[in-house]
Amino acid sequence: MKDIILATHGNLSYEFKKTAELIVGPIKNVNCFGMTKDKSSIKAKEEIEAMINSVDESNLIVLTDLFGGSATNIFMELLLQGHHFTLLSGLNLPMLLTLLTTDSADLSTSDLVNQLKNAGIAGIVDVGEKVREGVENNA
Repeated sequence: MKDIILATHGNLSYEFKKTAELIVGPIKNVNCFGMTKDKSSIKAKEEIEAMINSVDESNLIVLTDLFGGSATNIFMELLLQGHHFTLLSGLNLPMLLTLLTTDSADLSTSDLVNQLKNAGIAGIVDVGEKVREGVENNA
């Protein structure tokens, strides 16, 4: 099982974790980071580094909410400084649930990343279009 950090604006990361636990049960390998307007970038970087240092970073996947956002930028800076973890932006619930329920022991990191990206994209559905297609097919 991978170690996971969810990093988002506000409390979104904590809510993603709570929501995932409603579906898959208790989760022990997930740490959450929330970037708030009262948190300085120095304090944020210190919190993030402490989370990274508490795990084997070669086994760490970081999911952030927004490419170009504060949290993502801090993690990017740490990668540029020589850290070795996997960083994906665009966090959504299908992506997180896939990560939590996939046995990654036999997967390469790139295969796992592809599965997560595919799950995230597949979770975006124009439901109205699906409903209209169903109505048209039943007419």
